[in-house]
Amino acid sequence: MDREDLVFQDKRTVDWLDERLFKSLFDQYWKRLYGFCMHHIPDTDDAQEIIQQVFLSLWERRDRLDIDVNIGHYLFSAVRRRIARYYRDRAFARERLSYANDFCEETNNTEETILFNDIQRYIDSLVHRLPCRCQQVYTLSRNSGLTIPEIARQLGISEKTAEAHLTKALKILKAAIKSA
Repeated sequence: MDREDLVFQDKRTVDWLDERLFKSLFDQYWKRLYGFCMHHIPDTDDAQEIIQQVFLSLWERRDRLDIDVNIGHYLFSAVRRRIARYYRDRAFARERLSYANDFCEETNNTEETILFNDIQRYIDSLVHRLPCRCQQVYTLSRNSGLTIPEIARQLGISEKTAEAHLTKALKILKAAIKSA
């Protein structure tokens, strides 16, 4: 069977997204998805992260997924949604920074604005150094304003796990800020 025509409809089959099939899909689609992502996102690290997230999500949710379309279409659609989320998150961060800058300009204190921007960049650099899952949970909590149950549902993890990742992220950030 050609993998291009592969449609997952029957989870009861023996090879319903087992490790062998997953590796085959990964090998077949990784470069094309990465190229597609790089066409839309200039940062190679961000593009690689998006592709990794898509495949990780596919693997983690393999028992709950009901894919009734061509797997290639499914993967490219998932990457398109991640790219949209990437730009939405960046716009939200710029908007948040813009509000903060507007506030600082209203107080007409250039020194405070510079200090705020420096602190914001420092915190963002610390967040980017967090472990992948901690970074996701922290970003969804602090930047997107999602609650622990919403984060758990979105990432397909338990609420306790989401809470543990957020706690770990906050501890790491607090320790780094204290030592700075």
